[in-house]
This record gives sequence, structure tokens and C-alpha cells, in this order.
Amino acid sequence: MTTDTSTAPAEGSSRRNTLTGVAFGLAAAISYGSAQVITRQSLGDLAPPLVGSAIALFWGTLGFALLSARSLGGRGEHLWRGVAFFATGGVFSAMGVLLMFFALGRGQVVVISPVLATNPLFTLLFAAILLRGVERITPRILVGALLVVSGVTVLSVF
Repeated sequence: MTTDTSTAPAEGSSRRNTLTGVAFGLAAAISYGSAQVITRQSLGDLAPPLVGSAIALFWGTLGFALLSARSLGGRGEHLWRGVAFFATGGVFSAMGVLLMFFALGRGQVVVISPVLATNPLFTLLFAAILLRGVERITPRILVGALLVVSGVTVLSVF
């Protein structure tokens, strides 16, 4: 009697990838959360929002350039398609950083942070529109995003 175990490694690998993704997402959330507090502390006294966001983006760009330089070789035609997508994403990301710095320069971090925490809702909206064939938005995912945003808002406001 033989059993088909061909799906077992794929399921374990998928679960491990999901857990790794969640761990990286949590680390990113902690990084963004601490960056907002540090940014709020430095705005006004040390630098205006435009200068602060330029400094932050410069160091981020330099760090990523150093980390990714070796992995760019041998990509050929796919490299330029990827560059176009990443450049577009970079423009929106830079706008997000710049606007976040302006927001933190004008408001309290405990008020601005929950507003910034609504980004999962926009991510879901744009994923549903632009990534129809790639990402699947289920009711469970939607409810989870709403609970996360609601939880951050409740913790920050009350």
C-alpha cells in the first residue's frame, strides 16, 4: 500500500512561507512604528519634513542599492520591466514617506499613526483592482484587515 505524499512538502513549505511572511510583516510594522516616533521627534527642531524625508529616502536607497547590487546580474529583458514596476512603486512609496513626514510635522503621532494604519484597506482595494489574477481577496482577509485597522485605531485614540 502506497500513500501519495507529493502534496505534503508543498503544504509545509507554503505554511512556512506564510509564517515567514507574517514575521517579516510584523518586523516591518515594528520598524515603521518606531520610525514614525523617531521622525516626529526630529521634525521641527532638526529638519523640516521635506529635508527629513529626503534624508530618510537617501539612506534607504543607499542601503537597498548595496544589498541588491549583486543580485541584478543576468536578468536581461525582465530587468527593465521590473525596473519600470519598481520605479512606479518607488514613486508612490516616496510620496507616502513625504506625506507621512508632512503629517507627522503637523499633527500628533498618536493621531497620525492610526490614519497611516489604514493602509491595509487601500492595499486590499488596489490588490482587488490591479492584481485580480494574482491575489485572492477573501472575506476572511477583508475582516482581518478591518480588525487590524480598528484595533490600531482603538489603541491609539482611546
